[in-house]
Amino acid sequence: MPDTEKNKNENGSKLSLELIPCSRCGNPFFRDPNSEGDDVCENCIKLEQRKRQLQLGVFDKVIEVENAMEQSINEMKNQLTVSRGKFNKDFFLKKIKNRSQALNKSIELIEKIEETNDEKYIEEYKALFEEMKKKYS
Repeated sequence: MPDTEKNKNENGSKLSLELIPCSRCGNPFFRDPNSEGDDVCENCIKLEQRKRQLQLGVFDKVIEVENAMEQSINEMKNQLTVSRGKFNKDFFLKKIKNRSQALNKSIELIEKIEETNDEKYIEEYKALFEEMKKKYS
């Protein structure tokens, strides 16, 4: 075959290509025999680049989802803290109410004891006093 301008590379030497199989996919492709490097075809190189782009995109989406989940968890913690505060408030209000009722009953019994000096009221007061002593100390 005669040398023509088409068959010469930049150095003026004849172009030569060899047909080799791709080390990844096995498909044959042409490569310059003087080039060094992996025996990987252009399609596999493009596929690898696309995979990297997709992985970066997926990674970004994973980070977005992770951030959204973290925000959701923080919101739930805040709601739990508010709920705990409300629960604690209700709990202490109930305790205060129970103590108030016990003290009111105690005062009523003392007044009845002063008025009547009845043994029945004294026994009730002793029972109430023991109950209050167990509950509130």
